[in-house]
Amino acid sequence: MNNEKQTIYEFDLQIIYDFFSDTTRQDPGSPEETLKALGFISGLSEKSKIADLGCGTGGQTMVLGETTSCEITGVDSWPGFIDQFNQNARTRNLQDRVKGIVGDMFYIGKKV
Repeated sequence: MNNEKQTIYEFDLQIIYDFFSDTTRQDPGSPEETLKALGFISGLSEKSKIADLGCGTGGQTMVLGETTSCEITGVDSWPGFIDQFNQNARTRNLQDRVKGIVGDMFYIGKKV
């Protein structure tokens, strides 16, 4: 038995990405729960900005895009998720306000 500590970087994340690529949401919850959480926030406008870190293919992000007038950016480290995210935004005609980008959440907000 190997007692050395392992990190997530040593795990084959491809298994996770492959499993979740064809699902609508990669997180727990539902559109109803997303809307319930959104109900606790007031004052959102077309000038407001939302960031969804670890957005996956954008299940919850698309709900936010369809129910707010905000500019929304989804960030995920897996390019395949972001490709599907942006396709989902185009399918829902949200591409002018909802965009997905590939990024590492570890570095968001840190100075390089």
